[in-house]
Amino acid sequence: MSLVLVSSESSEPDQKTVTAAPTDTPMTTPDPATLAEKNRQEEQVLKKRFIGMVLGLVFAHVYVALALAYSYMDDHNHLHTCWLPLLGAFICGMIFVFHVSIS
Repeated sequence: MSLVLVSSESSEPDQKTVTAAPTDTPMTTPDPATLAEKNRQEEQVLKKRFIGMVLGLVFAHVYVALALAYSYMDDHNHLHTCWLPLLGAFICGMIFVFHVSIS
């Protein structure tokens, strides 16, 4: 089977058509040992991503709970929030989202 490139412009005698040479490389079957090693490596990567997702989600909840525990109302009904645990919750939430997005 050959491929002929045809242009939509008018045919002039000085224009040439190009034919691509067919490739005669046979399909080879992959080595089972190589496939098994690749699958093992992919499972390890997936396991690490899953652990990152779980830890990110758990620590985000822990930091939100800490922020709630250290927040208080004063005598004038002003809410004083501890922002450092909320920053930690945000960072852990981003770690969770990162691991979810690359999986």
